[in-house]
Amino acid sequence: MYKRRYLGRRTEKEIEQDVMRAIATIISEKGISSVTIKEVSNLSKTDVIVLERRFKNDEELIKAYTSQFDYFLNDNIAINPNDYKNAEVFFMNLIEKFIDAIYKNKDMQSIMVWEMYENSSLTRKSARKREVTLKEFLPSFTKQINNEKISPRALFAVLTGGLYYVLLRGNRSTFCGLDFSTKSGRKLLAETIFKIVRQFINE
Repeated sequence: MYKRRYLGRRTEKEIEQDVMRAIATIISEKGISSVTIKEVSNLSKTDVIVLERRFKNDEELIKAYTSQFDYFLNDNIAINPNDYKNAEVFFMNLIEKFIDAIYKNKDMQSIMVWEMYENSSLTRKSARKREVTLKEFLPSFTKQINNEKISPRALFAVLTGGLYYVLLRGNRSTFCGLDFSTKSGRKLLAETIFKIVRQFINE
């Protein structure tokens, strides 16, 4: 539940913090599509005119919030393959960090679900920006695989898509009888993906 911490006149920084916390609360309770200047104004106790001066419209408000996570994966999975003694150790560490980062960051989960299911100019722009950051990371993945039978990029796309799906489903139910919301379930997921990847390392 959102709570304001300040009494009296707020500084610019405090207003921004209140606005961002209000947006996070709305996303958590109702989803990104419910973020509007009016809703944020009510929850953050900030005049609509103040928000409109800063953000112009609902889309700009959402953009300001989601832009905090543009480099989420790069920041949380900042590993150098050259620091590892072999490709297998690199991939196991990469997979574990990826699963841990996605699972623990609920804000990022909400943003990814929103990007996948809502087709708007903002989600398309956000998805394209994430693709740019992914391209910076892909060489670290692809250069570890020397296999003529399969495209490393296609392999990464399939594995990443599968990870997103099972991790972003939340706690709705098990999937194929497995509970990936548990530590043991996520460990099994990481080990299974690693075994798949290992089949294509220097084959």
